[in-house]
Amino acid sequence: MLLLKGFRPYFYDETHQRDNLFMDVWLGASPYPSPGNLAETHDVGPDTWARITSHLDFPILLEKYGIIMGGHTVTRRGNLFIRKNPVTTQMLVCCSGEAVALIDDRWVTLSPGMAYITPRKKQHAYFASPGKEMEFSWVIFEGDGPESIRSYMRRDQPYIISVDPNLLSFPLLGLYNETIHLKDELTMESWVQLVITYTRRALAGNELDPRLRRLWIAVEADISRDWTCESLASIARVSEEHLRRLCHLAYGLSPIKRLYYLRLRLASELLAYTELGMEQIAERTGYSDAATLSRAFSRNRGISPARYRRQMRLNQ
Repeated sequence: MLLLKGFRPYFYDETHQRDNLFMDVWLGASPYPSPGNLAETHDVGPDTWARITSHLDFPILLEKYGIIMGGHTVTRRGNLFIRKNPVTTQMLVCCSGEAVALIDDRWVTLSPGMAYITPRKKQHAYFASPGKEMEFSWVIFEGDGPESIRSYMRRDQPYIISVDPNLLSFPLLGLYNETIHLKDELTMESWVQLVITYTRRALAGNELDPRLRRLWIAVEADISRDWTCESLASIARVSEEHLRRLCHLAYGLSPIKRLYYLRLRLASELLAYTELGMEQIAERTGYSDAATLSRAFSRNRGISPARYRRQMRLNQ
């Protein structure tokens, strides 16, 4: 069982017969117990499958993005979380099955495509519906979450929004698989950025703006071009200032920083999976020469391109 600092686990054993009986009544009858009678509980249950990545696995999660951990879970019975005064903020997305969650001091059903948003210091609780399997993805942020997330919270109490059932499952499973296999930090960070982007977009009630979709498709098709903010805005058919606002909303980055990110991501792929030299990679990714690419790569990744290539070859 993975425990978070500040959470007290609640175990069912022979010394808690009264509580076991209480849980038997809870999980087998309606109505559910009064929210005022809940005890701090953190139990993953005996029949649970989970794939979890924490900041201990990838420190940038917390250091740069304010994420303590995230994961994808399938549970059938006994999975129960009650947090009386949580020190974190969480988004939990029901992918399939059914769960029960506490909203405004009443129990409500969580169905696929519903996200349970739980702010810091506000009591919340959830568990798989009796006799049913629940599959869900979740991400836990430190405190109130980073500004890019916090600014889109709609309430200061737990609430539910409608989302794509697979909103977080693909990026969180992708992150998990990368952390236990190739461990490529740029790829891992790409998955994390998707988690942040999808979470922010869901909280804001937005899908990706079609102008941004059109822009970045064009950019990736011609990434070596000498792009400027003016030429990017022209493709998006908006002013430069409006493009900055759109990019900050969607990615938390300026248009030019988003461009740099895409170039370095491509450079990493070429270093890892091709035999191209640095001059050739620089030409393909829009850098003036190998030295400029090397400096940008080392500054962003904290490792030289040559060392990165050697590490990736050892992992393949």
